[in-house]
Amino acid sequence: MKHGRALLTAALGLFALTPQGISAQSAPSFAEEVLPLLQEKFAPLLEREEDLDLSSWETLMAGSRFGEVVIPFDAEGSLIIKLATRLDSSDALRPHADALAKEDIATVHAWIAHGARNDAGEVPFAGSQNLLYATSEDAAAVSIIDMDAKVVIRTIRLQELGFTKNAKPHHVAVEPDRSAWYVSLIGDDVVLKFNRANELIGRADFERPGMLALHRSQDLLFAGRSMKAVNPPRRIGMIERTSMEVEELDVFFPRPHALAIHPAGTHVYVGSLAENRLATLDYAKEGIDLTWIEGPTHTLVQFAIAPDGQTMVVGGQYTGKLFFFDTSNPASPALAQAIDVGGAPWHPVFSPDGSTVWLGNKMAGTATVVSLEKRAAAGVVEGLAQPHGSAVRPDGRYVFLSNNNLNGEYQARYNFGYNPGVVAVINTKTYQIEKMLEIGPNATGLGTAAL
Repeated sequence: MKHGRALLTAALGLFALTPQGISAQSAPSFAEEVLPLLQEKFAPLLEREEDLDLSSWETLMAGSRFGEVVIPFDAEGSLIIKLATRLDSSDALRPHADALAKEDIATVHAWIAHGARNDAGEVPFAGSQNLLYATSEDAAAVSIIDMDAKVVIRTIRLQELGFTKNAKPHHVAVEPDRSAWYVSLIGDDVVLKFNRANELIGRADFERPGMLALHRSQDLLFAGRSMKAVNPPRRIGMIERTSMEVEELDVFFPRPHALAIHPAGTHVYVGSLAENRLATLDYAKEGIDLTWIEGPTHTLVQFAIAPDGQTMVVGGQYTGKLFFFDTSNPASPALAQAIDVGGAPWHPVFSPDGSTVWLGNKMAGTATVVSLEKRAAAGVVEGLAQPHGSAVRPDGRYVFLSNNNLNGEYQARYNFGYNPGVVAVINTKTYQIEKMLEIGPNATGLGTAAL
């Protein structure tokens, strides 16, 4: 155990200094102090932000064609502050940054740090419902995205809560009613629980946690082991969400990673990275069945189950295959078919109507759209950079794919000294990428409330 229970108490105490605890009364006035600065002095810095409108608080917060320029409470992470303070010296915009007075930058910085409020004291996106949580492993941070506005609206920086810079947040699960969310920290061996206000309210110590799967009707959260764990225990974690107490369940094979719960709630599925085996756990009866998949080692990355519970898919990293299982009997998943999708299929996600499966092809820099009816690829999306996590908006209109972008295949709009992780916003009707939201380096898991 790397951190004792005292860390949770200390972290909770830090919230007096976090965004939620800052008084709005000390913030600069938007209309009288901030807006004139943006329009008169910061505007030249933002000339590349197509469709950005600086005429009002509402239009500013809507961002540009590329995404947000202000992240409430996160001044250092907001594009407008990064352009003013961190822009590379070779950039043609740098003279505009150098011309800004320090006190003007400080005014805008303070306004953002206090929540980027309007003059009525309202915090942007405070009422957002369709939230997406995106982890940045190499930034020890979680970015929160409004799936309707398609902008980053909050940033949770784990080092500010006492965790290490190598905490490596990996995957997120969200309560169906959005009252809480959970994130696995590979580097710090813990699963954290946050409430709707993004306050840390619980933790479960668990060695090298990876994928998370939340039970929709029972007080249970399941945790697999990270792909980065070389020889983790051959067990998964079953966490009581109220108390965050952990019970470990044997799966009897190495490197349990892929993880899903059948919609019926009776069985948990676990896949091995090291062997072509799938475990079906009846956790209530403490029963387990093992299923073999023929062929060379596929390395099963992650499952997705259709909304009706009839079909489950899982990708094989090394063989490029997508496997279809008949899960109409949750206790006995039966391999029905395998197709080639290539390029290391990563985290799949079903459309809300169950007609298609979307998945990133990590080694190909693409995404594949698969027709469930035809069991064949229906389309390919180009222009990605090591796609990893996936999520779908509740109305099915957009799919979100995180991209590690470790090698800089996606070229950032500005040079701030690192390759940003990226969340691609894909139109499911046109198969076109509408936005590439830049977040912290090495974007990995995505999580949103279950449909």
